[in-house]
Amino acid sequence: MENIVRKIQSELDSLSSRQREELLNKLRVEIDDIDRKLVELLNERTRRAVLIGRLKKALGQPTYSPEREKEIANKIKQYRTDPLTGESLIRIYERIIDESRSIQKQDASRVEKLKINVTEKAKFSKLLSKREFIIVSSVFIAVIVLLYSTFFTANHHTKNFSGKFDIHFGETVSQIAKRLHDDGAIPGETNFKIAAFIYGAEKNIRAARYKIPDGLSYLDLLDLFMYGKGDFVREVKIFNGVTLNWIASHLRTAISMDSTNFIKTANDRQFLDSIGVKQNSAEGYMLPKKYYIYDNSSAQEVIGIFYSSFKIFFDDRLKKRVDSLGMTVHQVLTLASIIQGESNKKEEMPIISAVYYNRLQLGMMLQADPTVQFIIPGKWRRLLNKDLNINSPYNTYKYSGLPPGPINNPGKDAVLAALYPDDNNYLYFVADSSGGHKFAETYSEHLRNVKEYRKWINSQRKN
Repeated sequence: MENIVRKIQSELDSLSSRQREELLNKLRVEIDDIDRKLVELLNERTRRAVLIGRLKKALGQPTYSPEREKEIANKIKQYRTDPLTGESLIRIYERIIDESRSIQKQDASRVEKLKINVTEKAKFSKLLSKREFIIVSSVFIAVIVLLYSTFFTANHHTKNFSGKFDIHFGETVSQIAKRLHDDGAIPGETNFKIAAFIYGAEKNIRAARYKIPDGLSYLDLLDLFMYGKGDFVREVKIFNGVTLNWIASHLRTAISMDSTNFIKTANDRQFLDSIGVKQNSAEGYMLPKKYYIYDNSSAQEVIGIFYSSFKIFFDDRLKKRVDSLGMTVHQVLTLASIIQGESNKKEEMPIISAVYYNRLQLGMMLQADPTVQFIIPGKWRRLLNKDLNINSPYNTYKYSGLPPGPINNPGKDAVLAALYPDDNNYLYFVADSSGGHKFAETYSEHLRNVKEYRKWINSQRKN
């Protein structure tokens, strides 16, 4: 265990602050995916535990079995690997087993309450005459027939129904019933809502995209929504400053997206024109935020979702600001992506924005490191002098003005900084020891800041 800790610390020490942030975001995404899979597996385990409890009761066996729990404990120890200790693994499984036993007891209690007392039935029958008993029985049978014909008989789609139906997070049964009826999947809203109430389905319907076969009864339909197959809604987080390649890789893990097809679609001019992105690439137009997206969604649908959020954010007020700057939306996003690449500190972004505006006004090259990182294949690394000579229109050490387009997908703060720069005369900046930057109006002042930063870097290497 100590060896693993030392190895992790050694690897972390070799990373820059930006690399650590990128690694942190990547690990968070991976943990979110692991948690999702854990919950799915725990759900499956719990269902089987409830079934085992019922089988034990039917066989007259006790629910609690110390020998079985010891057997489980001995088995799971064999699966342990570092850094998880045997003791911590046992504690986790003890909690899982305790919860399983509790759920088994709750299930047994519900089943017990549903049992009909035969003696009470006999007493009830003595309260009625033969004629009254026949009338009550007839009414009861009529109600059963009516319920069966209403809830168990097949419903057929109208011609307008596509066969697919999306249930969104937080939707009520009434909202779902209305949309099902409006889409032509069911003949009536009320019967669906009654069936959902009787079935206890109100809180158990899952947000997902379903394929609804023709001819399902209301109860079959509810079974599909509660237990059947579907493309479930997943939480997808797009972080500030990530590229299309990062998004594609993330979507492959999060919703089983074909990452190659995503990249191809994000650079398909004909498709981008159709949704309003009048550029050769969607880079810069995918607004970072938290999304809820269905498994196996198409690349076109997902890109459309991202761009729709961008359009909502970039409203008429911001468009008027773009016009007042004498720029285009594309140019603003390009500058915002460079600002995002330079810093994740919100308070620094308007200052960095002003530096670049000042340099553009004076005809100076931007000399922005993130633009060079963008054209270097592979992961982020420290730039070399030869990198600054790469012949690319994105290389702002070689070509003046803004690059052809955004180098990442900037967050809202970076976009606002590009639209509302600080009022200053700075022309230079360099990283400092606190994770931020030091700014300078003159080159000589900038060189002193660079010297100070390099001195700090060397001291860190010695330590």
